[in-house]
Amino acid sequence: MKKLENLKELEISSDLHLLGGLILRSKKKTKTSKAVGDAVTRLFFYFHESKNTLRLYKEALSDYNLRKNRAIERARKAEKQVEFLEAELKKFKKIVNKS
Repeated sequence: MKKLENLKELEISSDLHLLGGLILRSKKKTKTSKAVGDAVTRLFFYFHESKNTLRLYKEALSDYNLRKNRAIERARKAEKQVEFLEAELKKFKKIVNKS
């Protein structure tokens, strides 16, 4: 899936770059060509900012899940330790009550 996403990103980026280059090299400099060039430039920056935001979101989500899993693992270990210590306490209480 990641490979397809990368190919799509590359294709869109290349298309926007091509459009921008064609507009910059055009012989006629009109208000319309300037407006189209500005629009393509904004699209280019919007596209890249959007992809960057998505990448950072995925990283943050991955970090959140990693931290959550670590916390769950620590809680499980703590529960096992509590069970062990409770069993040990019962043993000591039996010894103390016998004497």
